[in-house]
Amino acid sequence: MLRLVQIEKSFGDKPIIRKISLEIESGERFVLLGHSGCGKTTLLRMVAGFETPDAGQVWLEGEDVTRTPVEQRPAGFIFQNYALFPHMSVYDNIAVGPRVRGVPEADIRREIDVLLDITRLGDLQHAFPGRLSGGESQRAAIARALANRPKILLLDEPLSALDLELRKSLRDELVELQRSLKITFLFVTHDQEEAMGLATRMAIMKDGKLLQVGAPQELYDRPRSSYVAGFLGETNLFPGRVAGVEAGKATIQLKSGQRLIADDEGALKSGDSVTCHIRPERLRLVQNAEDAAANFQLKGIVENCQFLGDALRLTLQMGGGPFFAARLPRGYLTIASDQLRSGQELSLSYFPCDVVAFRKDSEA
Repeated sequence: MLRLVQIEKSFGDKPIIRKISLEIESGERFVLLGHSGCGKTTLLRMVAGFETPDAGQVWLEGEDVTRTPVEQRPAGFIFQNYALFPHMSVYDNIAVGPRVRGVPEADIRREIDVLLDITRLGDLQHAFPGRLSGGESQRAAIARALANRPKILLLDEPLSALDLELRKSLRDELVELQRSLKITFLFVTHDQEEAMGLATRMAIMKDGKLLQVGAPQELYDRPRSSYVAGFLGETNLFPGRVAGVEAGKATIQLKSGQRLIADDEGALKSGDSVTCHIRPERLRLVQNAEDAAANFQLKGIVENCQFLGDALRLTLQMGGGPFFAARLPRGYLTIASDQLRSGQELSLSYFPCDVVAFRKDSEA
């Protein structure tokens, strides 16, 4: 549906996009996630046609549109501030595109009636943008973009200016709308939770490059670098060295003297210098003899215990080594938070499939 081939872009002598290649299938909700300034909006604007690549090609629906003007591309663009015309009603905002294309007014009426129904704006079609809430403005901007019958909808951080609860609500609405229309979404955001809640696939961007592409759960559970691991949520990172690999399991000797066992798919060998990643919620407190029989454990000294409502968050120190965190759901704990004291040594179990070890020489 959308294919980017070795895209490059610089502003002056500063590279913004560095040889990016990417394919997005029809009907996907694809999210570009990265910090401000990583190049994600510039990449989106090149797909739309507002910017031209210095090198590389943009293909849409099997056609090279690298030099095709904005108005001739089968793409709709939702700006961060929605860019609704303040002097026009919702109806007239939506009708802008079809009127420019010379569509007969009767046909415009029929098409807009459908869009007003889809976006639940029928009662507001005569209202002006100044009267609309954030959610209503977003739906009006989407309806206006859809009136041009795009094959792909490009969304540039459309939720960033809204409060947290409204963002969550509108995120759900966007997913529902995309599913009903079966249109392709390419969505840009710096918000990790928003990205993972919206995407069927996503890409992590840094310094004009795509570091990793995949389904949200794949990137969260199996990151390929410390940067991706930390960017998608709290994680524990332990430096160490591979002591041995046997039967698909790598034994990692940590600097603290303890060992971690990680699943290995053939990428590691003895002597490799690695960083091990494990999410705090993947550590489980050893509370009884049955738990103590677990083969894979870490020990730590409690530094702090925080009550988070549905969970306890422990900060522990690994025998004079690094600090690490464990997030323990209260549902399975048999002890209360006030029984976990600073200075107390605890054992925490884990599964090797939850440990990801990346070689330091392969990190992005």
